[in-house]
Amino acid sequence: MSVVVEESALAALIRECFAGLGLGTNDAAAVAQVCVYANLRGIDSHGLARVPAYMRKVHAGLAGGTERMSAGAGGGALCRLDGGRALGPAAAVKGVDLAIELAERHGVGVVGVGDSTHFGAAGFYVRRAARRRLVAVAATNGPANMAPHGASEAFLGTNAIAIGAPLGRHGEFVLDMSSSIVARGRIMRADAFAAPIEPGLAIAADGQPTTDARAALAGAVLPLGGAKGSGLAFAVCMLAGVLGGAGFDDEVVPMHGSSDRPQNVGHVFAVIDPWRLADPADALARVEQLVDRLHALRPAAGFDRVRFAGERGDEQAAARRVHGIPLAPAELEATARACEECGLGQVADRARALAV
Repeated sequence: MSVVVEESALAALIRECFAGLGLGTNDAAAVAQVCVYANLRGIDSHGLARVPAYMRKVHAGLAGGTERMSAGAGGGALCRLDGGRALGPAAAVKGVDLAIELAERHGVGVVGVGDSTHFGAAGFYVRRAARRRLVAVAATNGPANMAPHGASEAFLGTNAIAIGAPLGRHGEFVLDMSSSIVARGRIMRADAFAAPIEPGLAIAADGQPTTDARAALAGAVLPLGGAKGSGLAFAVCMLAGVLGGAGFDDEVVPMHGSSDRPQNVGHVFAVIDPWRLADPADALARVEQLVDRLHALRPAAGFDRVRFAGERGDEQAAARRVHGIPLAPAELEATARACEECGLGQVADRARALAV
């Protein structure tokens, strides 16, 4: 069962949650944009479902706005930002926007961000650059909740990476993927609804395979493609830890649970101005024709058409903008409870009103 909420109403609710906790207007709007982006595209584990945990970090003084962010090492096209405990989406918007600015000035911009938190759907940031007709890569690490290939316990995060590029009349290519078989947020949602998970996604604390979501959360998710996903996660761990000046995955504090330490998650953004190397009109025409050839392929059994990465999400977003975003009442109730814990009773009432 779900309720349908308009995009504008969901965005307003999330903005109020974080403005009420003291985040500035731009930072609260950034968090709302990132969360709503995920819900619009069906990445529901990274939308409203993340708001209660984000709020609790801010309320505990372990995360906040971007007012304490500062430039650290770097020069020219390179920069490392000290996040100053800024909440992930707010810090990441600052980081990718700086990378875009550097790319427009130098042809390439690379920005590492440290001392941050979970930043939401990685695709949001590369699409932000692709809409400026730039090519972008975004990556982030996280707390150890994935078992490396061959291990029976967690050591790596489900570290995400996204690649975005402009496609002319076809919009934007956005590959957004976790290095695990499944995002841990999906297992958390399964646990919230007392639903089982598919076999082969996770192991329990004893290292044995499990289909029980709660046992999986106490254990570890498994890497995508075995050694390949494990290697990708380790690469992102190193890049985020070194370029961002953040903790490595086994040093990062979990988003959920009690802790008196900040998370110290790292993000990396690399943005390229492709028109320094190619004529825009010619290159975009070639890319458009490439996508046309992809679309012309004969679909396999069970598929209606062949799509590029990010296209299905765009279709879903277009539909949800018209018909509304389906949300579980439990997600709105969880947000309302977090608001009450943080002394935001009126915002809690608005969250519950959307569930009616």
